Amino acid sequence: MMSYQELRFDGRVALITGAGNGMGRTHAKLLASRGAAVLVNELPRSIHFAEDVVREITEAGGKAMAVAGAVGVDDDAKRMVQAAINEFGRIDIVINNAGIPNVISDEIKTAPSDSFDRFVDIHVKGPMQLNRAAWPHFVRQQYGKILFVGSSAATGWLQTSATGFDPNYAIVKAAIFALGRQTAGEGLGDHIHANILMPAAFSKIVKDNIGDTDMGKWMEENLTAESVSNGILYFLHEDCNITGEALTVQGGRIGRVYFASTLGYYKDGLTPEDVRDNIGKIMGTVNERGQLADAFEITFPLEQRIINEIVDQKEMPTLEWIAKQSLTEVNKKLI
Repeated sequence: MMSYQELRFDGRVALITGAGNGMGRTHAKLLASRGAAVLVNELPRSIHFAEDVVREITEAGGKAMAVAGAVGVDDDAKRMVQAAINEFGRIDIVINNAGIPNVISDEIKTAPSDSFDRFVDIHVKGPMQLNRAAWPHFVRQQYGKILFVGSSAATGWLQTSATGFDPNYAIVKAAIFALGRQTAGEGLGDHIHANILMPAAFSKIVKDNIGDTDMGKWMEENLTAESVSNGILYFLHEDCNITGEALTVQGGRIGRVYFASTLGYYKDGLTPEDVRDNIGKIMGTVNERGQLADAFEITFPLEQRIINEIVDQKEMPTLEWIAKQSLTEVNKKLI
């Protein structure tokens, strides 16, 4: 029988943005219940929500403090991180939970508007500012865990009205994927790990919009914020060395999400007609399980290696050759 050992966070300090409600709240309560000291962030006008969470944590015997600040404001990022240092002496975990829901959006054909800048400030610039504020502390202690909150909206095809496709939420969530990967790469030498959460959960926004519908009631019962927090907690633990990955978590299911490429087609002196006549190889074949039968995970270093191999050998490498290549090791050979 497998022994059960609870994942503990004793001595760790976590900062969670937008943690007065929803998933931020459940992240805070779960980490605190496992021994972490938690800084619960909210906007100044909403700080009472953070104070409520802190009260729940401290009444249960945990350690927590509320910290006001606006994500996307650099001085507030510095203040939030410094609050962790002043109160608890260190900072170990940053969860970039704050965001704007996709109900506040535009359409591609009319974008960009001023709202796009707000999405970028909160979803992209804000986490980068927190990176900058926390990084020296992470490096000094040779330890740090960063969680970015992305979305399956990053894959595109997000339609927010009967006539339009969203240019705001989907685009910034796609940017978070790259931000997570780049942060993970920068942190490799200093034991700083960064991953991306792609959650689906019942929230206040869902409740306000479809809470009374059958779908809303089903989501409330099955896609809980607690299930997301339970699913992602291991990736914040000191025993987990996984970094640079995106995890989809919803309703008790967790899986890895990544970019993939088909093996494709190569010909020296490629012509438009070659592309037309080999479109099946380019787009890939699907097996009886609905899977791409000749696909592989693609990263920038691997793309470089494949191009170099084609240049050297004048032919497309095999899937077996590709599988032997490192996905993360930087390719020193210029192309």
